[in-house]
Amino acid sequence: MPTDITISTDKPSFLTSGLVTASSGTYDVSVPTATIPSTTGQTFLIPTNLGDKPSLIRLVPFHTAHNATTAGFRVIGWTTYTQTSGTPIYVPTLLADCACSYNATAGSIPSLSVNGTTQYFFHQIVVGTGVPTVNIYTPGTAAAAGTPPASVVIDTIGCQYVTIQVESSTGTMGAFYAFL
Repeated sequence: MPTDITISTDKPSFLTSGLVTASSGTYDVSVPTATIPSTTGQTFLIPTNLGDKPSLIRLVPFHTAHNATTAGFRVIGWTTYTQTSGTPIYVPTLLADCACSYNATAGSIPSLSVNGTTQYFFHQIVVGTGVPTVNIYTPGTAAAAGTPPASVVIDTIGCQYVTIQVESSTGTMGAFYAFL
């Protein structure tokens, strides 16, 4: 008798980037470099050393302020090239360039204490033009109280390192993330 085949998708728990200082209108530079990607300034290096092979990443961004403007994030994938001398070069690829906005209804911006700090969740994410396809999950009822947070799923296949960069008019930002 044939055996039934079950197709399933991993359902990993979210991890968090922690909080990264946001600066208005600028992102950290992402150019080919001999320096391994790391968490610095406005950039968070998502650990990929847990035995997983990142293919897709799901992100739910949040902010410490409920009234920040120009909030956004970029996701950069890094691939290593090893030179004939044995020295690696880390080559970046822009995987996503996203702008975030809050629910416009006063008092209905979703918030929750995450690791002791109140975080506010965005109701909408918009992808910039000219970047790869990003699957956006934005609630259709943005003006209703209790709006679910927006999220994105981004293709990271072939990237050895993945970083998130944040920008905002004020405060700090972070994200829940999970590799799928």
